[in-house]
Amino acid sequence: MPRNVTANLLIVREWDIKGFPDYFFGADKQLYRYDARGSIRKNKRIVVRYTQGYSLKGRFYSLSQLRPLLFRHEPTTDHPAGF
Repeated sequence: MPRNVTANLLIVREWDIKGFPDYFFGADKQLYRYDARGSIRKNKRIVVRYTQGYSLKGRFYSLSQLRPLLFRHEPTTDHPAGF
């Protein structure tokens, strides 16, 4: 039976997404989000029909729709919980 294993990884926040304060891209170019408990979860890239993208708050955003929403992360605009 599979077990959940906790691993501590250093995730450097590089890009924030306008309108989605809980979602961000790390230095490893992966999309992460803060869940309700405040822990960090990785979001997988998905394909809908022939288009690659991500699901943010239940809505699909293609890579071309997501790109204009990105802005560089500044340390003063950290997550409100202080992570």
